Amino acid sequence: MPSCAGVDPSPAPSEPTAAPRPARKSALAFFGVLLVLFLPGLLAQALHVFAGLVWSELFVFLLPALVLTLGSNLRAVPYLRLGRVRPAAVVLGALCGVAGTLLAMAVMAAAQRVMPRSWIETFDVAKLFDRSLAERVFLAVVATFVAPPCEEIAFRGYLQTTLLARRAPAVAIAGSSLLFAVIHLDPVRFPALLVLGAVFGWLAWRSGSLWPAVAAHAANNGLVSLFAIAAPRAAPEVENPPLLALLGALVLGAAALAPLLAAFRSVAAGPLSPETALVLRDPADPSTRFRPGRVPAWLRLTLLLGLQILLALVLAVRMGLLPGARR
Repeated sequence: MPSCAGVDPSPAPSEPTAAPRPARKSALAFFGVLLVLFLPGLLAQALHVFAGLVWSELFVFLLPALVLTLGSNLRAVPYLRLGRVRPAAVVLGALCGVAGTLLAMAVMAAAQRVMPRSWIETFDVAKLFDRSLAERVFLAVVATFVAPPCEEIAFRGYLQTTLLARRAPAVAIAGSSLLFAVIHLDPVRFPALLVLGAVFGWLAWRSGSLWPAVAAHAANNGLVSLFAIAAPRAAPEVENPPLLALLGALVLGAAALAPLLAAFRSVAAGPLSPETALVLRDPADPSTRFRPGRVPAWLRLTLLLGLQILLALVLAVRMGLLPGARR
């Protein structure tokens, strides 16, 4: 029997919520922001190495990722992959960081065989630790506990998540690793940073969380810092290690890392789809285009505070209230 007046008595299905448009996010634009901010970061470190390093990590890496995420109507925890993860994955991530450090050091030693000696001397990061014990410990604390979360939120959080929205996982991990190595402006460590960036990126992608990558990054920085604290001054110049020894170190590093990565794969929850990162702060507005007005007031005040701290640092050094950076 036909329905009266053509009215369908069944309730109409609700319209699906419009999905965000991730195509408007640009990993290269974000990297460009980091490069621009890197200049005042270098200024801060030139003025005072300790305060400058902390300023750089907070205001060059961490804050831009938060600003661009929240200003794009996206929730920070899912987009930056800051959700919970199994403790076993974090522990294995740290162990992968240790094994990755061994492999990266072997790669860097191999690359140094073909590099000019002037490069190796100019970009020797061990010079930073040629200080008093208290200063070396402070640098180690910053490198181990401040730098890893800030840099991972920037590169494996915002940048890699943005790449994963439009690229295959291998391309996204490779891209974030390349830009991570480039931002350090260090040709000597560049090959090692590529290796480490790939390890950190794979851990973040495979687990769907940033915390295993943070643990791996902290383990790497902590291990290198311990070596620097134990022997802060440059060792006498030695001949390049034999090629056979380098090959053995590469094989040993890879052999240590491979089973840890396999174990990590078995305990990690598994990769998350790119769509899970796109949780809107305002569901009524499906746009993810960045708008300055969307940035929370507390975050804008924090950015203003960062500028004030930098200006205060300039004035303090010029007035002799703080000693300048000691190379």
